[in-house]
Amino acid sequence: MTAPPRSPLSQPPGAPGGTPPGTPPAWPRLHPLTRGDDGGDVVVLVHGMEDEWRGWTALAGLLDPGWRLYAAEMPWKAGSDHAWRRYGTPGGWLRAALASLDAPADLLIGHSLGANAVLEALTGGPSPAAARAVLVTPFYCPPELEISWPVFERALRDFEQIIREGLELRLGRRLGRIDPDVAESMLAKMIDRIGPVGFTVLFDQFLATAELDLAAVTVPSLVIAGGLDPALDGGRAAALGRRLPYGEIAVEPDFGHFCQVNQAEAVAAHVRSFAERVRVPAPPGVPTREENR
Repeated sequence: MTAPPRSPLSQPPGAPGGTPPGTPPAWPRLHPLTRGDDGGDVVVLVHGMEDEWRGWTALAGLLDPGWRLYAAEMPWKAGSDHAWRRYGTPGGWLRAALASLDAPADLLIGHSLGANAVLEALTGGPSPAAARAVLVTPFYCPPELEISWPVFERALRDFEQIIREGLELRLGRRLGRIDPDVAESMLAKMIDRIGPVGFTVLFDQFLATAELDLAAVTVPSLVIAGGLDPALDGGRAAALGRRLPYGEIAVEPDFGHFCQVNQAEAVAAHVRSFAERVRVPAPPGVPTREENR
């Protein structure tokens, strides 16, 4: 599986007009996680901001062994300088990654910003980006939400909470052996490294969801939200579910933002149940895998 040829000036679908200065981010890649069965469903997993494609390992081992799993390495991976936003939207970058497949994916699974990329990719383009989708703790701004300074300040606090959860996840058992002051210093450094640009990129994507044409999402979609996750609290999960024509919502009270790792077995159970219940043919106009051979 290889990425399509690309010149230094080419842009993914969804990119704004013109060519920004500087070196474009690396083209997204799809890394095989499992070989699966011949003819098995092709499933693409899309990581969130400041994460990496290897972060799907725990969940991948709990999914259907017949699936052919690919983890997308997106330009918003850990250590990104966020230059990707000048070249395209999250959904545009994801469609660029999916272009290396020989047919549309059977299932897209996205987490956090990756889930927002999936959601955007499903609303645009000449054909659906996948036959089904699972959105794990996405960000969502209901159109009726009035954007104010308190909303901005709340978003910043939520951003810092999510970074804290991410740091705790990376430290794992080591966290209990680290002095609390040292841990707070590590958190401050991580927030400083991501910086205001990283936060405003996420906040902008949060706002952008209010303008998505969710009525155009014509494939079955499952939203997995957590009672401990600030990304979809305050009724936003239900609001997102109402606007997805074929959407389902699963809210688990003990799930946090990184439930795909911390509660991998429970998330995998939701994904497997959804995939088994919702088996759909390729949407009209979308060639099947057999037709592409």
